[in-house]
Amino acid sequence: MMKIAIKINTTILYGSCVLLSLVNHAQADNNTDTLVVTGTRTEKRIWDSSVSAYVLDRETLERNNSDSIGEALRDIPGIEIYDNATAGRKQIIIRGESPSHVLMLVDGQEVSYQRSGHGSGAGLLIDPDSIERIEVIKGPHSVLYGSQAIGGVINFITKKGSSDKQAFSGHLKSIYDGSSSGFTQLGAAYGTLDNFSYRISGNYSDYGDKRTPEGRLKNTDFGNKGLSSWFGYHFNQHSFGLALESYKLHTQTYNNNDSSSELKSFLVKLPRVERQKIGLFYDYVTDNHIIKNIHFDVYNQKIARQFRNDLVIEPNPRINNHIKTNTNDQQHSQGINLQTDFQFNDHVKLVTGAQYLQDKVKQNSHKHVDFTSRIIPSYQKDVNSRNQWQQSSISLFGQNEWKINDKLVWNLGLRKYWLESKVLSGTSKTTQIYPAGQRPNSVINSKDKRKQVHDNTLVISSGMTYEVDDNNIFRASFAQGYVYPTLTHLYAVTSAASQTIYGNPHLKAEKSNNFEIGLRHSSDNWIIDTAIFYSSARNYITEMICNGESVCNGSRGSKYNVYYNNANKAKTYGSEITIEYNQWDVIPYLNTNFMRRKLETPNYKTYSSNTPMINGRVGLRNTHFFSSFDLSSDIYMRFASKSKKRSDNTRYEYNGWSAVNLNLFAEFGDKRQYSLGVDLNNIFNKHYQTAHESIPAAKFHAVVSGSIKF
Repeated sequence: MMKIAIKINTTILYGSCVLLSLVNHAQADNNTDTLVVTGTRTEKRIWDSSVSAYVLDRETLERNNSDSIGEALRDIPGIEIYDNATAGRKQIIIRGESPSHVLMLVDGQEVSYQRSGHGSGAGLLIDPDSIERIEVIKGPHSVLYGSQAIGGVINFITKKGSSDKQAFSGHLKSIYDGSSSGFTQLGAAYGTLDNFSYRISGNYSDYGDKRTPEGRLKNTDFGNKGLSSWFGYHFNQHSFGLALESYKLHTQTYNNNDSSSELKSFLVKLPRVERQKIGLFYDYVTDNHIIKNIHFDVYNQKIARQFRNDLVIEPNPRINNHIKTNTNDQQHSQGINLQTDFQFNDHVKLVTGAQYLQDKVKQNSHKHVDFTSRIIPSYQKDVNSRNQWQQSSISLFGQNEWKINDKLVWNLGLRKYWLESKVLSGTSKTTQIYPAGQRPNSVINSKDKRKQVHDNTLVISSGMTYEVDDNNIFRASFAQGYVYPTLTHLYAVTSAASQTIYGNPHLKAEKSNNFEIGLRHSSDNWIIDTAIFYSSARNYITEMICNGESVCNGSRGSKYNVYYNNANKAKTYGSEITIEYNQWDVIPYLNTNFMRRKLETPNYKTYSSNTPMINGRVGLRNTHFFSSFDLSSDIYMRFASKSKKRSDNTRYEYNGWSAVNLNLFAEFGDKRQYSLGVDLNNIFNKHYQTAHESIPAAKFHAVVSGSIKF
């Protein structure tokens, strides 16, 4: 069982509770009445959804003072943050599924990332001030949204104009983070003029090295900036929209390397990670008694990355291997989505659609090796390569919903995929130079053969809700997940750290089956949302040591040469609960989950999958309305049990942890147009590290924010 030591300073806790108790009764928002689009591709209350759904609204996001929009998702049961040891590039894990198994959408348009290797994704490359709300759907939803959705779907829905029909509105916000002397500036202008709506927003962030109870962490500084806009026009039953987005990030990898290991020096820099997109949207709300809505959107997206790797390996005092890798790659994506909503009568609804997506990757890479030895001949080697790959997919989907009676609703959906991946071109030149007289120099030119692989499959999902009474609703669902290998998995030869990873064109798609039941309760006293789930996945892509396989170009017998292969299985089960009691002045709440994840590899079976058995957040929150200002406060503790991680050669154990935090937020002015926020994080200055974050948590620090609306 979990053992979490919670040693709370009595004076601080008492003072916080006094602060929380100076209140009138605060009404909590009933999240079950919130409309969610992502679960069914149509507007539906969370209360009526057959899947696990969670929404972060604009008010919640405005109070988020963290260095990443991903932090706003951290406390949703079943979600964990993954950093890949890279500051400022946080990614999302859902129910133990890696970021490459979580589908990212912006206004329903996919943010695909073909450079994703084992487990990682693009990150949250979006202007945070453009977001109106975030919808999270947990569990496989490949039927409605396509590949990559084994873990779930996160849909960032952007602000479209002024909700109160004002011609000009806006806001400005500044944030200071004491843990890294970091600054963030956010700003937006938006409005609605008759049939025309607009929004222009942007952000700029600059953060230094993080400070922890153990000291300052080098190479944890980062910066980002974003600019985005929306222009919409509506007349009669027609709506048109234009979205423009740009986001840039620069960062590097944190490394806490043991100086006694053979890896003497390690540096990874990402001077530029950039996403740009232009999207066009059209909706037609008909007056037809069967066809209710027709939606069409098209987009062009580019993700560019610069990767720099510099490392020194000394397996023994007589050998020194200095390796530098420079890689520049660009992914160009074109996507089309078409959807039609039907309602045949009050009891039968149907959503049908089609999706097309093409990703084309261009990569230029240079690798320099300076090998010095007193045992075997020294040499210098340069490898220059240029590659172009492409993946295209077409899919058709449909989901029907039947209202069987006043209490029971059932839905059934399916999607058919056709995918094609191919090598467009690939050349490589390897030059190896030895000291004079030791060995002859060599130059090898190679050219990739045009390779092409295809796949097609059918996935299904089904769900039901049964409204027991006005306060309770039961739900159940079954869904299949489907993730096709990325172009990196299939074709790339990647040099990262001290490893060379070979792509494998013979990979199969990863697939899963997910079963889930849940119960929602909403009354004057309680709001409760629960889920119990089980997932069985196969054909998981993992890394295996090369042993002369053709995909490894003959390399064998070394942990420094590995290739991708379908070898792993995973079985995951658990429960999630969100609960709050809202009849007191101070509202207690709990968001938590229990989860177990078993991995099966060719060599072993283990529950040491780096999955904490229990984690979550428990707290007390309150809002008091004074005559001249409103004050909200929230004292809470995040916690997690210990976790273990096993691979073929290593075993790790991460300690359980808990951290107490306090959030204060005040709004003032005649229209509450001014706000001040203070976050006191890690109040008891604990040294801890979450299971999926390589960068330890910051020491006790304050985050201060101020904003104005106009």
